[in-house]
Amino acid sequence: MIQDVDVKRSLLPGKILLYFSAVMLLALLCYSWSMPPVDASGFRQTQTALSIVWIARGFPVFSYLTPVIGAPWSIPFEFPLYQWLAAMLANATGMGVDNSARLVSALFHVGCVWMVYRVVLAIRPDRALALCIAGAFAVSPYALFWGRSVMMESTAVFFGLVFVWAMARLRGPSVGPAQVIALGVTAVIAAVLSALVKVTTFFGFAAFVALAFAWLAVREHGWRPQWVGQHWTLIAWGVVSALAVLAVMNQWLSHADALKAQSPLGREVTSSALSTWNYGTLQQKLDPATWWGTVFKKRFAAAVGSNWVFLIILVAGLCARQIRGAVLLLLVAYLLPVAVFTNLHIAHPYYQAANVVFATSIVGLVVWWTVQRAEASGKVRRPLWLVGLLCLLSLGAIAGNYVKRMKEAREPNRVSQIAALIKAGTPGQGVIVAFGLDWSSELPYFADRRAVMVPDWAPTSALETMASADTALGDGPLGALVNCPNNIGSDPARSGFQQQILARYSAGATVQMIGDCQVWLHP
Repeated sequence: MIQDVDVKRSLLPGKILLYFSAVMLLALLCYSWSMPPVDASGFRQTQTALSIVWIARGFPVFSYLTPVIGAPWSIPFEFPLYQWLAAMLANATGMGVDNSARLVSALFHVGCVWMVYRVVLAIRPDRALALCIAGAFAVSPYALFWGRSVMMESTAVFFGLVFVWAMARLRGPSVGPAQVIALGVTAVIAAVLSALVKVTTFFGFAAFVALAFAWLAVREHGWRPQWVGQHWTLIAWGVVSALAVLAVMNQWLSHADALKAQSPLGREVTSSALSTWNYGTLQQKLDPATWWGTVFKKRFAAAVGSNWVFLIILVAGLCARQIRGAVLLLLVAYLLPVAVFTNLHIAHPYYQAANVVFATSIVGLVVWWTVQRAEASGKVRRPLWLVGLLCLLSLGAIAGNYVKRMKEAREPNRVSQIAALIKAGTPGQGVIVAFGLDWSSELPYFADRRAVMVPDWAPTSALETMASADTALGDGPLGALVNCPNNIGSDPARSGFQQQILARYSAGATVQMIGDCQVWLHP
């Protein structure tokens, strides 16, 4: 009886975190159910939502449309598994794309919490430990917020975790031949799907598996032939997974880049053109300001809602001999994606979704270590104080930051007002030409129109083509011209082409002012 009480008590901290996070996720999902996907990184959320809209309308899935930078409208980035599932749900239920996309994202997020639990059990069969680590991930305000966004992040993380789980199970001593094949195939499929949905996300999980294997080899003298023979299935399936990812990603990127290259602006967003943007520069990687100003001050808060509290938890974990090695391994896995895809992590806050689970696992480990020490000392209530702090920090970050963003997203702004004007005053097949709004999908998404969003970085050759021909409009008529403050005219030639475009597309229409933007409608 006493042992049963002790077991239940050790499980309580993790369960509290999971129960609290379930309530918060449901509350966030309900609160954001009727709002547009612009509460954070609206550029990216509306880009994803716009692709879902066109897939739901019956347009190609593998060559899906994102009509924002000109005909022929297809500029695929990630493999559209998440977009396809959201479109299928929207068509099957009649719910709006915003809602179906949020629901699919939230379901995958719940699946991520479950897979974190299963991964820990596969590594060490300790329910208290698994609940603490799963609960720490679930209660993270960052994970809760982005877990119900219109993004494919939770989908990629889910399959990354399935890959880690399958690889961890392959090391189990009681795995038979049939299970080896089943787990190996699962690892390969999960790795490929995670990489296709978002390769930058899968990188973190692949790196974690490689780091864990290297750590295991060092601890167990893995250079011995006998050790290699005992772990050959793990090594073989790891190699097969890596080769499968490389082969499939090469085919997908070739397909995607070929589609992007069909338009002048699309050629600027191919994988090769974005290479420096994705990886960043060596100067960025070595600059202390990157690690202090961005990683510590901004990104460290993702795990618990406070960068300083996470730092304290991290130091406590590194000082605890029982968990020090695991904490160090998780810390390296957490920071490695930032070191590789530095510019992406600086520019986009949602990229932390790729590696935040490693940071929250550190938190979960420290919670579990606190439970163990509390039971040994008889101070069983001590872990509950830490759990309560994590819940309060999560609630504070959500209420003070994320809910504020959601409220702001419900308010009319310049883009939504322009979109409402265009939607009411132009035909559905009309195409928008817009300057000064980057190549954001917000305007075409709100207006429900195809668009040629001309960013400041548009090549001069593309501006010259637009000044003399309507090829960027495809088979659609001009619906509206929008000119917001921009820096396209950086030299006389570019300025001249821009003025020609404005003169051609404003002819016969009366200008209207919305904020600091000029809008011409062609009914």
